[in-house]
Amino acid sequence: MPCTCCADLGIMEMFSARRARADARRYRRRGLDARARRLVGAIQAAVPLSGASVLEIGAGVGSVSLELLRRGAARATIVEASPHAAVEARTLAQEAGVQDRLEIVVADYAAMEKDGRSYDVVVLDRVVCCYPDWRGLLAPAVAAAWRALAMTYPRDVWWARGMIGALNLLQALIRRRFRAFVHPPAAMQEELRRGGVVPQRAARVGPWELVIAPRR
Repeated sequence: MPCTCCADLGIMEMFSARRARADARRYRRRGLDARARRLVGAIQAAVPLSGASVLEIGAGVGSVSLELLRRGAARATIVEASPHAAVEARTLAQEAGVQDRLEIVVADYAAMEKDGRSYDVVVLDRVVCCYPDWRGLLAPAVAAAWRALAMTYPRDVWWARGMIGALNLLQALIRRRFRAFVHPPAAMQEELRRGGVVPQRAARVGPWELVIAPRR
């Protein structure tokens, strides 16, 4: 079960059963959105996917992992704090015929006990912006990345900050605890380097920065 810190952060309120159903429905109809397509393409260009293992943190309904499995990854593990998203991920995996290659863990990755496993690719798509303590999330993710880490986060520009601010204002008005964050990219990239991976900008899509960080 998700830990209590997820409730403290308002993650259960933000990522509800209704949202999970909508995300799964959207993926069935349209596939990946532009940001996720670019992310998957960048991962595929950086890491040979044939036989690869994937860990996706904060995976939502698991669409990125499903696409990586379709493109040759041998197995994927997703860690998702919302049990509602995990239910939809299981259904999508069954529909895609990859349920035997996908492990789903319902937990907050930042707080869960790590098993010490490493993965060829670790993915954090729109995840660090959900946590005030980004180091507590990013440091163990880097340690688990054997070949590369891939992540997306909000760009540190005024209009992206404005979008995040508007979201947070709305959350406050409807009395939800969830808040999003624009963390300093330079500090996050330095954390990646400290962990032994080399961040490289892969793309910018709207307010999102896409980074691939191969291990040295």
